[in-house]
Amino acid sequence: MTVSRDDVEIQKPEDVRFLVPVFHTPTACAGAATAYLLRRIAYRAGAYAPGIQEIIFHELNTSREGGSIEKVQRWFSGRVSSLHELGYRLQCRRVATPTAAIMDWVRAGRGYRGAMLPTSFKKLHPTPGSAGKDVNDDAVAHAVGLTIDRLDPKGDEDLVMIDPWPGVVGEVTDRGTVPTSLESAHRERNFHALVYYWVGWS
Repeated sequence: MTVSRDDVEIQKPEDVRFLVPVFHTPTACAGAATAYLLRRIAYRAGAYAPGIQEIIFHELNTSREGGSIEKVQRWFSGRVSSLHELGYRLQCRRVATPTAAIMDWVRAGRGYRGAMLPTSFKKLHPTPGSAGKDVNDDAVAHAVGLTIDRLDPKGDEDLVMIDPWPGVVGEVTDRGTVPTSLESAHRERNFHALVYYWVGWS
């Protein structure tokens, strides 16, 4: 049997299991979630290549650059041209949109979109002391990311929530299905969010 080039299927980025690390922080959740999302979207677009841009993404893991939605928005505005020069055709928009609509928008993007949602830590993790003995639950500048990924390497892709500070009580995870409590936790922050997308993908 002869195999020709026409018999070979080209591998797509979504065919490969790529695990982006989640940076854990109680003071820069918005930035850590954003750094994760930008890497994940760039990977889906076939443009992610760890290198000098990791220094840029790491800035978001500090409270100075990633401590709030305003700081992350300012960081993105200052870094978007550098990201474009590196081949990262990413854009960002601030919205005040109900959680369900943001989830639908991210899901429709099939991995080329993501969203960072500021949330109430106590609404998302209601167990007292969840933040940890050295961290006050009220002091956590909490936010989560929404993206398309696989929780089970053999399962289908679906909407996944990235939580840079899932707390320390119980069986906590930084990646998981979207809990029903996300809507009320997001509402506490007036439904504000930053949405990210790859330019040119529709």
